Amino acid sequence: MDKDISLAEDFYEFQKKEWFAFRVFWVLMAGVLTAAAFGLFGKGLLSDKTVTSNGVRFEYNKFMRVEKGTELLVGVGQGGKIADISINNDYIRKVKIDQVIPQPTSVEVRENKVIYRFSSVQNGFVTFYLIPYKMGSQPLEVTVGKAQLRANQFVYF
Repeated sequence: MDKDISLAEDFYEFQKKEWFAFRVFWVLMAGVLTAAAFGLFGKGLLSDKTVTSNGVRFEYNKFMRVEKGTELLVGVGQGGKIADISINNDYIRKVKIDQVIPQPTSVEVRENKVIYRFSSVQNGFVTFYLIPYKMGSQPLEVTVGKAQLRANQFVYF
């Protein structure tokens, strides 16, 4: 019996360290799950951003995932007017624009920007469907007339 008690006493210090390690692990896991629930790794409160500048509304995600589609929504105001939307060329090199709705009438590259021209924007919204393919910070600059959005997006694995 004394042998069993001394054996338990020998392992008690190890068990205290092990319990501490388990608590630290569970606190870290709870933090990661909470951050994920709030949108740190995709859509959610931490990621979804809406910015209004000179009557133009921009909706985008601050955090994106590699090869997982996301949207950039540009509200240009009243429908039926001509709109030119430009996006910085550095962003285009890291994020693929998969689809644009409505379809632009012309696309051109000028002054290190890609300019999309829309002859008639129905409902006043243009949606860019994006697929990021490089990890890291991506500077986004979108210009519609005098309105400009400058934001940094971060792409996770």
